[in-house]
Amino acid sequence: MIRGMTGFGTSSFSYKGKRYVVNIRSVNHKFLDFVINLPDGLFSLEAKIKKELSKCLNRGRITFQLLSFEPYGNEPVLNKQLLSKYFNLIKNISRSLKIKQDIGLRDIIDLPEVIYFKRSDEYSDRKFLSLFNRALHKSLGDLSSLRKKEGEAICLDLLRRTQKINQKLKLIKRRLISIIEGQKTRLSNEELKDFLKNYNIEEEIVRLDFHVKIFKKTIIQKGPLGKILDFITQEIQREINTLSAKFRDSKVSYDSVIIKDEIEKIREQLQNVE
Repeated sequence: MIRGMTGFGTSSFSYKGKRYVVNIRSVNHKFLDFVINLPDGLFSLEAKIKKELSKCLNRGRITFQLLSFEPYGNEPVLNKQLLSKYFNLIKNISRSLKIKQDIGLRDIIDLPEVIYFKRSDEYSDRKFLSLFNRALHKSLGDLSSLRKKEGEAICLDLLRRTQKINQKLKLIKRRLISIIEGQKTRLSNEELKDFLKNYNIEEEIVRLDFHVKIFKKTIIQKGPLGKILDFITQEIQREINTLSAKFRDSKVSYDSVIIKDEIEKIREQLQNVE
């Protein structure tokens, strides 16, 4: 069964007084594309996260976000060695350029990395990684469930549209038979042969029938089907274009326009299919 590409999943866990939230969001995209947002100290997990997401997702733009919430924040740390280097550098510049040194402690403290926040080493703990993996898979499961539900809704819409195409094809077949029978009564054998040679659209109708049947069979299979279904739809579109150009009849043209309209709507809908 086809799956959509829109979904969202979220889960949370607590560890050592901190609360973590895993959010995964997916939207339409031609390929599988990742946007990973992680707290400092967890960038090493990016490859693992992409690997886990790739096991379940084949197409779409996937945004993964891990948020951490701490009741009091990380402990601030003064980098005394760097502070001393900044101070000595400023003194040397002042002497060299003979500029009056007019800088206070606040000015030095505001310089990059003089004060930083102590990073926790808990990200490497097995317990933390276990809780994180559980939250990741919970969020991924929720997201996949929504993509599946979207796929079910899209599937019903596509089947309804292919049914409408089938109905119009039947009308075109009947119209073709009616016209041929009418020509038999007023054309000579040679004239009828020329007519059938120039206006016979039976081959196009057979191929249209075939491609529509393949489309309906493919739509209920497993796996990423969006690109396959789009290819089949292109073949249906090509055949109906040939048919309508080859056989100029007002009723056939009308039914062909409706089929083309349904095909266009199907192709638009397939942009939402994994």
